[in-house]
Amino acid sequence: MPAGAADLDDLLDTDSLISAVPEEAQPFMPMDSPRSLPEKGALERVAERILEKAEEELRSVCRTAGILLTVSMTCALFGALDAGERAGRYVILAGVAAVGAAAMSDLDSILQMGLHSLQQMSDYSRVLLPALTTAASAAGSLTAAGAKYAVTTVAMDMLLSLAGGVVLPCVGGYAALSLANAAVGNDILKAAKRLAKWVCITLTSALAMGFTAWLSLTGVVTGTADTLAAKMTKTAVSAALPVVGGILSDAAGALSAAAGTVRSTVGIFGLLAVLGICLAGMIPLMIRYLVYKLAAAVCSCVADKRMGELIGDLGACFSLVLALNGTGGLILFVSLYSLMKTVVQ
Repeated sequence: MPAGAADLDDLLDTDSLISAVPEEAQPFMPMDSPRSLPEKGALERVAERILEKAEEELRSVCRTAGILLTVSMTCALFGALDAGERAGRYVILAGVAAVGAAAMSDLDSILQMGLHSLQQMSDYSRVLLPALTTAASAAGSLTAAGAKYAVTTVAMDMLLSLAGGVVLPCVGGYAALSLANAAVGNDILKAAKRLAKWVCITLTSALAMGFTAWLSLTGVVTGTADTLAAKMTKTAVSAALPVVGGILSDAAGALSAAAGTVRSTVGIFGLLAVLGICLAGMIPLMIRYLVYKLAAAVCSCVADKRMGELIGDLGACFSLVLALNGTGGLILFVSLYSLMKTVVQ
């Protein structure tokens, strides 16, 4: 680490960055500290942990998928035996109730997990982003770094508020409407179900696009201001103090280089930590989404299409929560990359 970087390292309190990494994310990180490089075989261990986590979640969700398939095929069997079609409606109602009982507890725990994962991202960003902002400010990007930090903080707070207050309740409503629609087959319920899904997708997409546009505009405006201010300061100091000013200018350049080094190492560690948080929360969601969609395809082929559609809709709930967590990860990845690239010429 260059001269001056050690002092900045103490100022940034990298120990707090390490201790703030959630326990669930630690197995997915190939490096233990911003000061160290990944050990030999670290990436292979992370890949093994990802596969182990996926296998663990697969075993868990396959039990639920087996129950859903058994219920669907039992309903199809009773429907085939009901020659007079007098009990068909009651068979479907019983099947929908059984599917709801099997899936809703799993869905509720996953909704809570999705919100918890977002909260972990937000909490870690409150430790990581100030450290990167301090390093970027020491490198001369005071205005740009502060503005980007503010934009990211506001965006994460908005995402958490939308998730807890609007999106996740809409996901729960979408699941309930899907169950009701499978039971009675009402066009109004279908329309309400589509509306709930549209609200979830539109809000998360709008926030991601708005954040990206806002961050880009902020970076252009404040980056230009920082560059102009830095050049004017160097020119003024060199002109006022020809000899001492040159020494001060060289010292400032060395400090800027050291800050850039620390910012890069902290930024890489932060990116890996955020990736670990994302993986811990998104692997269960991805596995459940894929298994439910596969179960829905099987049900549509060998059982009642309404049951297949219901299981597919319940699988879509996991994809909506997955998109929500992906939006949180996107916000932090873009922000971290932007802060790491903040350089004053």
